[in-house]
Amino acid sequence: MSAPLRPSISVVIETVNEENGPRTGLREVLAGLAKQTYPQERLEILVAVGRENHALRDELREQHPGVRIADAELATYFGMKTAGIDQATGDVIALLDSDTVPVPLWAEKIASCIEAGADVVAGKTRYAAGAPFSGTFNFFNFGYIQGDADGRANGFLPNNVAFRRQVILEHGFDPRIVRSGAGHLLGQQLNARGYRLVYEPAARVCHNMYGVAEELRMRVKSGYDCVYLSTLDAEQVLSESAYLQRGGGFGLLIVCARRIVFDVRTTIRKRRDLDIPLLQIPYFLLISPLIRGLELVAGLITVVKPEYFKEKYDW
Repeated sequence: MSAPLRPSISVVIETVNEENGPRTGLREVLAGLAKQTYPQERLEILVAVGRENHALRDELREQHPGVRIADAELATYFGMKTAGIDQATGDVIALLDSDTVPVPLWAEKIASCIEAGADVVAGKTRYAAGAPFSGTFNFFNFGYIQGDADGRANGFLPNNVAFRRQVILEHGFDPRIVRSGAGHLLGQQLNARGYRLVYEPAARVCHNMYGVAEELRMRVKSGYDCVYLSTLDAEQVLSESAYLQRGGGFGLLIVCARRIVFDVRTTIRKRRDLDIPLLQIPYFLLISPLIRGLELVAGLITVVKPEYFKEKYDW
């Protein structure tokens, strides 16, 4: 009797990040997928491309004929992901960014988690070792995705996550959100509805780093998202929504304090997952109030002028 087929995996890659000209880009991502230990015939690669991006379409057809091009009418980060999801055919739909390169075992680890009962697999995202301040921004940009003692994930990053097909088709990203926070909101919605989210650190990707200024802007974005998402979170699945919906700017002070406490716990309990040497623990304890203070200021600006960052950065 033949063994049952492994799950088919559709890998959806957005190309908004590709247009920013990263050092690590779509070519490297596709090369990483070609090196997967998982059977290539069980992988479907979809690259979501805006309808006006004819140059990228021509390049993909010429250099990567095995890749499917997913038409994205809405050429935004989540617009592209949603377009790829809608056109995917796999049992599992996995999402990568066009600047996140998977390790060879990435698809294998995702499939194993799904076969073991996971509804969602949250992978591990890290910057390349040796990049300036990579450890610092690994901590604040990616380190908040963690697993408990049973391996259950507290959320996921939309640059490295996989879903059972029906889960993501029934519960998609909030279309009102252009960038970032839709992944955080969906993760908490799925957890609240009883889906099994699993953290699998071996499903690792290496993320392009855009420089300190851009990484700090991501912290500004986190402060903006904190306020903006609370206005969309009618179910209060986000732990911070209750404070903000009741207290506004005063609620942000509580959120800031809670994040600093979270950082302290993460530095001590999760330092191995974040590759934090013992001697660097004081550094992270000192820098946490500074980074969280930046987020607090961004949040307060958003409370006072809700459209400020949206207009400035097209968020």
